[in-house]
Amino acid sequence: MDVDKAIGYIATGIVSLLVGWFLQRLKGKPKLLYWLPGTFTFELNEPQTILRTDSLTIQNVGRQPAKDVEIVHKEKPDHFQFSTHIDYSESFSPSDEHILKIPSLGPKEHINIQLLSHSKIPVLLNIRSAEGPAQQIQVAFQRVYPKFVQVLATVFMAVGAGFLLYWLIKSVVFLSKNIGVVS
Repeated sequence: MDVDKAIGYIATGIVSLLVGWFLQRLKGKPKLLYWLPGTFTFELNEPQTILRTDSLTIQNVGRQPAKDVEIVHKEKPDHFQFSTHIDYSESFSPSDEHILKIPSLGPKEHINIQLLSHSKIPVLLNIRSAEGPAQQIQVAFQRVYPKFVQVLATVFMAVGAGFLLYWLIKSVVFLSKNIGVVS
């Protein structure tokens, strides 16, 4: 067998695997993110009570709907409420964990759950969908600048990226001429 043909077959196989892997990565799928934007505790004197509020936000940042989204707490929270109307069902696992199940969460859709506790602190165990677990992310409040500032910043970033690409291409051409690849 000719060595050049063998190298060609191997290169074709490697390129095929890389293209297949790349196409799998581009394929639309759901991706759930969640964050806990805030908790606050109120201490009331009359009657002597401690109230705690929690907030939980879940968003599907993927390109396909997330099916059978489950929010699992160690125990049923004292009170909870979704900030927008959404269909859900409640159930309990064999180990008495409280499960809120949402049939579907569309692409770029998000939900927010407000929790109010007076006797037990809600302990979030897991958030998952049929496609896999959700990922917790850290968030912080950020100032929203006027639209013209956002457009100006975008223009500056695009111009900077253009200059960077220009000098990168010039460097490659310069190096390829100096090492004899291109005459």
